[in-house]
Amino acid sequence: MDQNKLDISSRVAAFATKYIKYIVLGAIIGVAVPLLLNFQQYRAEQKNISASDLYYELINLANTSEETHELAQEIFENHEGSVYETLVKFILSKKEFENKNYDLSKKYLEDIIKSNNNEAYVSLAYIKISLIHIENKDYDEALLFLDKVKTKKSFQHVLSEIKGDIYNFKGDKNKSLLHYNEALEASAIDNENLLMKRNSVKD
Repeated sequence: MDQNKLDISSRVAAFATKYIKYIVLGAIIGVAVPLLLNFQQYRAEQKNISASDLYYELINLANTSEETHELAQEIFENHEGSVYETLVKFILSKKEFENKNYDLSKKYLEDIIKSNNNEAYVSLAYIKISLIHIENKDYDEALLFLDKVKTKKSFQHVLSEIKGDIYNFKGDKNKSLLHYNEALEASAIDNENLLMKRNSVKD
């Protein structure tokens, strides 16, 4: 072996000896980072599956009221901030609304509004709060909540029909007719019930 090759080999060996810990550390990081990312992704997927299973159990099984709330509480505690938490609050709100527990129903919806950045969910919560105010005959308050809906185009048919109902309850048939007509124009399907409402306020 000539002297140049020996010198190069010596320099490489000296470099490797001096920087071996950095070389090993770099190799470890190169392997560990992808493994850690994959593990975190696996953990997230497993957590999502767990939440999905609980949600499926909550909506598909004939649970007692106590069992429903136990399942909901488990989702709230272990899957906070997930879409399932929001969906469960909508379900609980609906159940309380059907049982005429309007204050509790409204509380679940207010929680969704406070903790959610999804405009569609927040808009839907505003609409449902409006329906609670209609049940309590607070018609002006119901209109205020409908005005808070940001995604009006997506909910145009629903918003117009509810406003038609409100003005009908308030005895203003002209405004009621106006909003029922708007709802019919925005509706993608023939709505017999809406047609009946519209015809009922026609002069």
